[in-house]
Amino acid sequence: MPARARKAIRTLWRCRRGVTAVEFALTLPVFLGLMGAAIELSFVMITSMKVQRLATMTADLVARDGASEHRLTEAQIYDILYAMDVAAQPLDVRGRGRVIVSAVMGQDLDDNGTGDTNRIMWQRFDGGLTRAPRLIGCWSITDRTSGIPRQLNAGEPLFHAQVSYAYDPMFSRAFVKWLQVPEVITRTATFRGRGAIYHPVLAVEGYTPKDDCLSASGL
Repeated sequence: MPARARKAIRTLWRCRRGVTAVEFALTLPVFLGLMGAAIELSFVMITSMKVQRLATMTADLVARDGASEHRLTEAQIYDILYAMDVAAQPLDVRGRGRVIVSAVMGQDLDDNGTGDTNRIMWQRFDGGLTRAPRLIGCWSITDRTSGIPRQLNAGEPLFHAQVSYAYDPMFSRAFVKWLQVPEVITRTATFRGRGAIYHPVLAVEGYTPKDDCLSASGL
């Protein structure tokens, strides 16, 4: 091998220029992956908080008049369900989510003075995510529910709100799977009635009850 070639090889072998660039290129994918996962996780947490806040707000608003002498009206329920367009912004809960409001009351079927079953008194639905799981059930199919964690006392009214949202990844669904985030985020809230006497929802002309558990609009 010519001396000039041997010298060039030795020079190349000893050269350390570009080592930092190579190390950076090797670690860049890992760095970007961790950064993307962290950002995705923050958006998941924000989405979960917004969904929970909407569920809590909905249950609270319904419970205020759901068992009081003022009586809850269909017009009020329409207003509460429309709040999803504002309270959850920038989430598109109407298009990608589902809000289910349920009134449940304990009943004494064997007349022994204590509640022995939880009965769905009424439900209202809204939102395009009709495939969302119904944790309380659909009262048009059965008026009994096992979705309440305790047996209610006979005549005790309870108001339950469920909000489900199909999370849309900011970067990649691979991050969502890696973080083990469910495809549909579901949060619930339950409030006792402000009053002790249950009243059915007061019908209002022009406000058809949104009680269809299979329809996106509830109608």
